[in-house]
Amino acid sequence: MARKFRIAPLALVGFPSLLALGALATGDELRSADIDGPATSGRAVIATIGGERLTEADVAAADRSDFDKLESDYQLKLHQLRVKQTEARYELLQQHLDRLLDARALDMEAKARGKSPDAILAGIKVPVVTDEEVRQFYEANKARARDPFEKLRPKIAEYLANQHNEDAKRAFYDALRARHGITSLLGPYRVAVAASGPVRGKEAAPVTIIEFGDFQCPYCREAEGSLRAVMSKYPDQVRLVFRNLPLPSLHPNATVAAEAGVCAGHQGMFWQMHDAMYEDQAALSEYALKETARRLGLSMEGFSACLADPATKQALETDRQAADELNVTGTPYFFINGRPLNGSVPVERFESVIADELHRLASKPDEPKRG
Repeated sequence: MARKFRIAPLALVGFPSLLALGALATGDELRSADIDGPATSGRAVIATIGGERLTEADVAAADRSDFDKLESDYQLKLHQLRVKQTEARYELLQQHLDRLLDARALDMEAKARGKSPDAILAGIKVPVVTDEEVRQFYEANKARARDPFEKLRPKIAEYLANQHNEDAKRAFYDALRARHGITSLLGPYRVAVAASGPVRGKEAAPVTIIEFGDFQCPYCREAEGSLRAVMSKYPDQVRLVFRNLPLPSLHPNATVAAEAGVCAGHQGMFWQMHDAMYEDQAALSEYALKETARRLGLSMEGFSACLADPATKQALETDRQAADELNVTGTPYFFINGRPLNGSVPVERFESVIADELHRLASKPDEPKRG
């Protein structure tokens, strides 16, 4: 699903002019050319018609839109690269900081107790995975499972065992940090995301989940189960904002489905249409969507007019541009108070981040409350 790109090394220095690129391959011709200015100024003469001299700027001005699009695409790719680099740097910083603080906490505990670090680590208690846990995990994620329980049982048990081990280690080191006055002041990675779109939940909720979704995406449909569970568990603390990111190269009906959602929203029925489209992803043709709109009781005259309105496509374009700037390359993609969460993930991942956000907000009321 990801849209990949490659930037040539020269592009990192600056946006090279067409003549500058050509000069790399035709240096001899360049030395004999009639040049009025620097290659990057656009004033270089690149053709003559009788006594008329054509510069790079003259040629570019003949079809400005193509050159503007090239520059715009280049700037977008540079921005996406910066976003990706910033997140990667944060993750690396977080990993090394945790490693350093955990090592210092362990060393301080070992000295305080007169034992070796290995002896201290041997005291970590890891809970045993029970059959009931395995069954509960399967039931909670059954919609995403492609194999029966008995076949998945060993893999689930292994996953839960690893999770228990990681949780036990983390709890152990957190206790050591608290005991020895070690505190990390590095907050979670966040990005600014406009919460513009249909809202499900209370407007004043302290935690906002912003979803970029595609109504024909099977993984988005899977994620609906996790979102419903979260909204049910945190009815006053969490709100959900939906933004469109149809991927027509993968899902041919995704764009018209997104338009149908926008048009239903104009009549105050977005979430009814949203739920209906995810419930039956085989009914996303324009004809089927109109039948769904009719069944939901929408004004068909207004719905049809909205589908044909260019403003509806512009609404999708606004969301797409926002996704591009955030380097969101696939669906579903979530931001929980600005914290990225990619893909159809188990409800436990959502709940872990939400619980952490609520804890942070309770201890630091000045923390950002929305994504």
